[in-house]
This record gives sequence, C-alpha cells and structure tokens, in this order.
Amino acid sequence: MLIGRITRLVHLSQQTHVPGTRLVAGRNDKGYGILEAEDGQEVYFSHEIVAGLHGFDDLRTGQQLAYTLDDPFLRAATAEQVMPAPVIVLRPAA
Repeated sequence: MLIGRITRLVHLSQQTHVPGTRLVAGRNDKGYGILEAEDGQEVYFSHEIVAGLHGFDDLRTGQQLAYTLDDPFLRAATAEQVMPAPVIVLRPAA
C-alpha cells in the first residue's frame, strides 16, 4: 500500500442545508478528500472507501492514509488510517 498525507477534506455534513435535497447538516458522514502522494501527485478519495468504524468522520487534514490506486486514474480504491507505532518507555528498576 502507498502512503499519502491528507491535504484537503470536504465533509458534506458541514455544508449548509439545501431544501429539496437529501443533504442534512450534521447527519451525513459523506464527502471527499485529496491526498498528497510521496511523489507529490494529488490523489482523490471518496468517503465510501475509508475503512474503520467511523471511517471518513475520523479523518483530519495532515493525517496519513495508506491507500491503493484505482488504475489508470489518480483515485484511491481503498484507504485506511496509518496508526503511529506505540511508544514504549522503559524505566530503571527502583
């Protein structure tokens, strides 16, 4: 899997309510984002491909995602959060 950093997130639930549409503010965890790949290219991803319990709602700008590409486009086919390695602190015995 490739690793990219989120440069832009658009949560549709944060947009204003438009009468006559299915978009209700605060009720949808839908949207899209742009990743900056390691080679500098921008990769698009949609809310539905993000793995996890809360998926797209848990993402923040600057966070890293592991993803696979949907060839031949610069569009992610799958994406999941990259969790930092746990820090183990060793203390001398007292």
